[in-house]
Amino acid sequence: MASSNLEHNPLRFVTLDVFTNERFKGNPLAIVELPYGNELGQETKQRIAREFSFSETVFLHPPSLEGEAHDRRCDIFTTTQELPFAGHPTIGTLVYLCREGNTAESTIQPVTLQTKAGLIRAKFDHNLKIAEADVPHNVRIHHTPVPAGSIIDTQPSLSRSATRLRQSCPLVSIVKGMTFVLINVLEAGDLTQLAVGGPSIDPKAVQWDDGWASFTGLYFYRIVWEDEAATRIYIQSRMFDMTGEDPATGSAASALAAYLALQRGTAGTVYTFSIEQGLDMGRHSVIGMAVTLDRSGKSVRSVSLSGSAVVVSQGTMFV
Repeated sequence: MASSNLEHNPLRFVTLDVFTNERFKGNPLAIVELPYGNELGQETKQRIAREFSFSETVFLHPPSLEGEAHDRRCDIFTTTQELPFAGHPTIGTLVYLCREGNTAESTIQPVTLQTKAGLIRAKFDHNLKIAEADVPHNVRIHHTPVPAGSIIDTQPSLSRSATRLRQSCPLVSIVKGMTFVLINVLEAGDLTQLAVGGPSIDPKAVQWDDGWASFTGLYFYRIVWEDEAATRIYIQSRMFDMTGEDPATGSAASALAAYLALQRGTAGTVYTFSIEQGLDMGRHSVIGMAVTLDRSGKSVRSVSLSGSAVVVSQGTMFV
């Protein structure tokens, strides 16, 4: 329950469009600033997230009295649950914290963000207006992939291109709590024909490893171009979950980039990705990814997520 004091006090909020520098594109995000000395209960945060009805809402805690103003803690909520990590809330919050400009000589501003998945170390480029974050990761390729037939059941249009789909699709978590079925389609038409509001995937088709049950989205993607070394890759994608389609999904992009880097498996190599999403929704988004493998080429050493954001509105709400 919210404290009686909070019930009479206003809360500041701002909305941004993320993974774009153009308003009304990208993925909308709400950020609610929490005042000193007051904590909202989980139930109240969930109600506020439902009120905004965006894919995610961030609750931004005030800076500690000993810390820097740009080093903050945040909670991330969908309309139905709290998440340990999500990409577009991370990038949007970083841009919001650093948007006022930098008084230091360097145009690169360091910033940290504490999430339930761990500490995110990031930087903001004041010239390019781009935030780049080191994503907390515990990459897990689950032992049991998802049968292609279960995917086709959710998207009947794919039945016409079933021969172009693999027999099964990998189930990949970027961290515990954020999992995606990665569905590789070969033709641009396969992406554009995907429908919103179709049947949900059969729960029996998604078999997480023990202890890894979590939110699971369907991430459809097409590799449009890659260089000869297969280290620079351009991708178009769409993501669906039980609430509909998402215009930009940084956590899904992180899972996909990590998976593709591991499939290529060159030790110590940095793989960079430019991932477009939201095209079919009229909310064009561009997600930047960089994945570095360790010396063995079998594990991920680092995952970097980057993008821009633009403020759309700001105001006051009462709880």
